[in-house]
Amino acid sequence: MTGVRVLWIVLTVALIACGDSRTSRSEQPVGRAFYYWRTTFSLSPIERQALADAGIDRLYVRMFDVEWNATERAPRMIGKLSAASDQRVPPGIEVVPVVFLRQDIFKHLDAAGGAKLARELWVEARRRAEMLGATPRELQLDCDWTDASRDRWFGFVRDVKQASGVTLSSTIRLHQIKYREKTGVPPVERGMLMFYNMGKFSSEVDDRAIFDATTAAKYLDRVGDYPLPLDVVLPVWSWTVHIRDDRVIDLLQSTDPDELPSHDFLIPAGLDRYAATRNAFLHGTLLREGDVLKIERMGPSDVRTAADLVIPHLAPGARSVALFDLSERNLQRHGTDSLRQLFSSF
Repeated sequence: MTGVRVLWIVLTVALIACGDSRTSRSEQPVGRAFYYWRTTFSLSPIERQALADAGIDRLYVRMFDVEWNATERAPRMIGKLSAASDQRVPPGIEVVPVVFLRQDIFKHLDAAGGAKLARELWVEARRRAEMLGATPRELQLDCDWTDASRDRWFGFVRDVKQASGVTLSSTIRLHQIKYREKTGVPPVERGMLMFYNMGKFSSEVDDRAIFDATTAAKYLDRVGDYPLPLDVVLPVWSWTVHIRDDRVIDLLQSTDPDELPSHDFLIPAGLDRYAATRNAFLHGTLLREGDVLKIERMGPSDVRTAADLVIPHLAPGARSVALFDLSERNLQRHGTDSLRQLFSSF
């Protein structure tokens, strides 16, 4: 066999192998999901149609929060999801109940208290999922734990697993991926990488808290070898930051940035900024003369930038790609075609 022929065979095998690798990655199934983060479950006709048009097969639904009640010296569930009797999840869409837990709970709970809370949490989460016509096969826990609360939090997670018997997933923040030796890896089957809230709240024009590509890039080198299969959630919302005397004093999450030009007490004060010309209330928030409202908006191009940034760092495998969060306002800003293209990019 001549050297040229040997080289040709080696190159052919290599090309076939590369092709198989690309095919293997591209053929991995990608679920399409939204987060539903309201306290009342009620899908409008626009939202139902968008779920169908975008091919959504999963909803991560916030069921309630858990906080520490200092007076009763016990955890309590707050903001429990409610729904009208005629409100059900559309057929073909899986419901994953999500429970948010404040990490300071685990400074107070002992092992027995944690096991008790785990049982109660699962019973309540399952009951509220069934209220929507769903039988949950997965439960997601959302907690921004620290190295100080890690051991008790992980013990609680094991208690939930034992109580529920379903697949358990956990939200994973970028700092928990980069500093995993310190914060640990939760004892769950899957992680949900929260690819947002990575910048800082600031009165500065260029600072962004929802998504900042420069900040994200500092964390991405450790995403690919994280020891859990990772789903990923991207931001599609916008919000308004309330600034007074060059200091951030509030976050107006219920205020649609697109409505600001319609108020006669607000005038443009630079790119994506409005200033109050007099004292006035905006959706219950008092604005004083001179206050500044700074818009942070995630448009289709911004979300695509985030997707393009994270995709190369995700390990091959089946996953769900989720968007936070479902609302008519966010759907109208992005459009169904843009959302379909975004999902297809994975």
